[in-house]
Amino acid sequence: MSSSAPPSRPRRFVLPLALGIVVLGAAGAGAWYWYKIRSEAVHISKPHRQPGDKTAEAIIVDVVSPKAGGIDRICMQPGTIEPYEAADLYAKVSGFLTEQTVDIGSRVKAGQVLARIAVPENEKQVDRDAAKVKHAQAIVKQMEARIVVAKSELKTAEASVVVARTQVKSKASYRRFREKQLARLKQLNIERTIEAAVVDESQDQYESSIEAENAAIEMVTSAEERVNSARARIDQSQADLDEANAEVLVAQAELQRTQVLVEYSIIKSPYDGVITKRSFNRGDFIRSADAGGDRVPLLAVERTDKMRVVVQVPDKDVPYTQIGDGATVEIDALDDKPIKTVIARVAESEDTATRTMRTEIDLPNTDGRLRRGMYGRVTLLLEKGQPNAMTIPSTALTAKTDSTRAMVKVVRDKVVHKVPVIVGADNGIRVEVLSGLQANDAVVIRSNGVIDEGTHVEISGNHANAGVPAGARSQEPGAGR
Repeated sequence: MSSSAPPSRPRRFVLPLALGIVVLGAAGAGAWYWYKIRSEAVHISKPHRQPGDKTAEAIIVDVVSPKAGGIDRICMQPGTIEPYEAADLYAKVSGFLTEQTVDIGSRVKAGQVLARIAVPENEKQVDRDAAKVKHAQAIVKQMEARIVVAKSELKTAEASVVVARTQVKSKASYRRFREKQLARLKQLNIERTIEAAVVDESQDQYESSIEAENAAIEMVTSAEERVNSARARIDQSQADLDEANAEVLVAQAELQRTQVLVEYSIIKSPYDGVITKRSFNRGDFIRSADAGGDRVPLLAVERTDKMRVVVQVPDKDVPYTQIGDGATVEIDALDDKPIKTVIARVAESEDTATRTMRTEIDLPNTDGRLRRGMYGRVTLLLEKGQPNAMTIPSTALTAKTDSTRAMVKVVRDKVVHKVPVIVGADNGIRVEVLSGLQANDAVVIRSNGVIDEGTHVEISGNHANAGVPAGARSQEPGAGR
């Protein structure tokens, strides 16, 4: 029996046990490494939470601060350029076009002769009417001379009346003398102092004195008749003079009429402008505009130193459209800056077919760049917004109880509060708030969940400073770029 003992059983399991321990250790190390990487990935994908942080559970809201100033009432409409004045020039008389000094595009001055039409019969009629005027004026001179003669005859007649009346007085005095003498002689004859023949002679002289007195009285009557006749001739001569003057006026009117017809054959420009239409050439027969048939203008001229912008204002803005309201004009064909101006005139009446009111704006056009028919956009400032109001987006209104009262949601200390406000104008994008909000209020415009009075929320990072007083706001990233 050998003295060395055989190997014990536990030794046979040492190697496999060691190998198992190594395998298990490797597996554990791999699991721990996988857990470490996984933990880091989760740490990267999720924000680090501080104790008491409830961001993950809070509702995120977008807010805005009210904007100072009210909403202006603005009317934006297309506008069309028209000349300030435009005229189609027609011929008033018929004749041949003998002269035309302008063409399309010609710049003309007020009173400039543009064309002439030959009308020889009118020119001859001017000569005849001028002769009639001279003839009538000569008759006037004759009538004036007759009045002078009649007045002279009147003076002579009046003088003869004076002489005749003097003669009457003289003859009356002589008659009285003869009458007294006859009476004395008759007395003497009764007394047988004188003979009867002397009395008879005195009687004859007395009767002769009576006849002489009567003749003098007739001379007075005749002289007075000559005075009346002279006065009548003066009146007649004055009437003839008035008639002659009237004939002069008639002749002058006929002459002026003929001269006007001659003037009608000369086409002049009514104002400074540009010729925009020419319908005839030299030698063409021109028909008078009142001769019937289709009327065709000889020329057309437009005043272009100032232009009109015509805007059709819709019915809802008509009550607010007034002369002097601000206007901004943008012409599509021109790359200029918008033109600031004012409304020049309004029609004060709507077109019943379109329910719009014609409104005009004047624009200077000294450089001639504005042309008839150009169009663009016109913005009319009809009413300024309330100066003490603020505006917020229209979507911020959560409820509107009537036309002036509404509710908005405001975030204060991360808590939502419903605030009643008084609202004014609303253009569909922004609404006026007349009272109820402060300039630094954070007004909710959207959220990612349901919010109500008292709801705790977090303000979106893009609006982190909304609702914070201006002096306490931090510089936002990218500000000032």
